[in-house]
Amino acid sequence: MVIHEYAGIVTELPDRDCPHCGKRLDAWLAPPETGWGIILICNNNSCPHYLGSETDILHKRDDSHLGCRYAENPDNGFKPVNVLAVCPH
Repeated sequence: MVIHEYAGIVTELPDRDCPHCGKRLDAWLAPPETGWGIILICNNNSCPHYLGSETDILHKRDDSHLGCRYAENPDNGFKPVNVLAVCPH
């Protein structure tokens, strides 16, 4: 069970693993402007989804190091979403 507490509000979510690397997903409070609440995200810097995502974003600057982390939104049945992130080099 993943337990996330923010501003006195406790959210309990089931344990879920990344389908790309098998690591446990972490709870993360998304920025309010996204419309998401708490999502589960893969923070594994060695995840193949994350490492391979830098070339998946169309129309970005060549010097940009943006990629995507795998995430799931509990509010929509744990459907997968991509969360923009800075990729290491």
